[in-house]
Amino acid sequence: MDKSPAPSIYDPSRFVLVGPVAAGKTTLFNALIGRREAAMKTQALDYEDGIVDTPGEFFSHPRLYHALINTIADARTIVYVHGAIDFDYRLPPGLLDVNADKRLMAAITKIDLPGADPQRVEALLRAGGFSAPIFQVSVFRPETLVPFKRYLFEQERQNDHEATH
Repeated sequence: MDKSPAPSIYDPSRFVLVGPVAAGKTTLFNALIGRREAAMKTQALDYEDGIVDTPGEFFSHPRLYHALINTIADARTIVYVHGAIDFDYRLPPGLLDVNADKRLMAAITKIDLPGADPQRVEALLRAGGFSAPIFQVSVFRPETLVPFKRYLFEQERQNDHEATH
């Protein structure tokens, strides 16, 4: 009989934030873990409270895809982060499909910036074939984080419940 504890919501391999440089991953990461400090450029993986923040270079430079793929290998959920002021489709074909067993979702960040067009970005992602849930968020408008966090954490609680029953 296996006596190992059930997975915790704070399992460091639970959620992985991925996306291009300057998408807002670290700012979102800080908001999710309750860190109030300003975001600094992510130079290496940052693990805290069940979330992994990845450097944008892992996503933006093909020579580093192996690092991204290795990072998401143990994660249950991949959160693709895309800024609402970035109107280029940045998902490399098949990159996030490597681990088809992962739950995928997206966060469109920076929705409060001048020139932001989150509806345009969401349409861009959908046109590119992104069919997973997409949330429009701003860390400066905490009410926008509520549905995102609710979905993210409720799905994990369901996964934990199924794993233990």
